[in-house]
Amino acid sequence: MALALQTFSTVKAANAALKAAGTRYLGGGTLVVRAANEGDVSVSSLIRSTDPALSAITVSGGKVRIGASVTMAAIARHPDLSSLSQTARAVG
Repeated sequence: MALALQTFSTVKAANAALKAAGTRYLGGGTLVVRAANEGDVSVSSLIRSTDPALSAITVSGGKVRIGASVTMAAIARHPDLSSLSQTARAVG
């Protein structure tokens, strides 16, 4: 069964599209695509967002904000996150 893929520029728009039956959010895709490939017919449509905030790392005032789509490689490379780089390399 073919899966439909819809892309939205904001998280808010992607979230609204998730209200339809059979839709799943495609982040990294590992689990939802595997389930569909294994015959999970409850998944008919994949939703994703290209919102830049999901891939952003911001450091300001002693606080760090890591977007939900930031990779472990990006964390390991970030100059302000050297304290996390060894852990990120071990996980990623």
